[in-house]
Amino acid sequence: MQTGTQSIAAALPPVRGSAPGQYQTITSSGHSTSIAVAPKTIIAFPANTFQVCLQSPALQQALHVQLHIVGTEASHNLATEGDIERAAAIYLVHDVNLIIENLLPRLHIAVNQFQCVGQSTTGLSRPDIKFVVNNRTVLILEYKRTNALRDNDWTHSALVTPQRSAQQIISSIPPGVQTALVDNAGLISKQASKYSSQCGLVVLCNYQDMIILDFTPNGARWNDLTSPVKYFFSTGNPMTHKQLLIAAFVYGMRKAGLMGAQA
Repeated sequence: MQTGTQSIAAALPPVRGSAPGQYQTITSSGHSTSIAVAPKTIIAFPANTFQVCLQSPALQQALHVQLHIVGTEASHNLATEGDIERAAAIYLVHDVNLIIENLLPRLHIAVNQFQCVGQSTTGLSRPDIKFVVNNRTVLILEYKRTNALRDNDWTHSALVTPQRSAQQIISSIPPGVQTALVDNAGLISKQASKYSSQCGLVVLCNYQDMIILDFTPNGARWNDLTSPVKYFFSTGNPMTHKQLLIAAFVYGMRKAGLMGAQA
């Protein structure tokens, strides 16, 4: 047995196919993605946003839960998104969900009000995983192929900084191009923006890396000029993927008004 704290501090096991490799280009998955709107700009989350969420007093209490140590299968080969989803269900989501089930009663929310819903279609979108509490989707988790998430695709031309304003970025976008995001980020952001109609907080995971996107940064739909989509990229260090996922859940709960800022 191990505590929740010990569980989420551990990196995901290095299963077959998880080692870094050649960049993999993805293609559109359907018409609903092709007509979705990509953000033109992004802005980094404030420093330590998720470290602060991880230090939630209620979560810290919930992390005392005792969890079984999950063995690593030799059968994995992360060749497809389906392979990643199967591995992540065992090594990423399982323990996080058990911790959430220990957290919710501390927030006076019944455990049966929590659902981790897979491939649920709403309108034109069907995200891989929805974390639903009190009938509100607080977080969407979407899987991508290994070697398909590259920080530079997002930050090189589209990231707002003190030295580069949103207006400067938008003005630099060539005619006929929708976004300053490049390569996979352009397409993935369109898919994520489609999902944001169900929940503004979207986590992307390809087992190697994770990206967190907040499409409702001030409680309303993003504005490329005045309120860009918030962005965070992680390789699993210094925060592990499990730490980051549970911290993102806390962030989503607070955004949804289901958890106080001091809880």
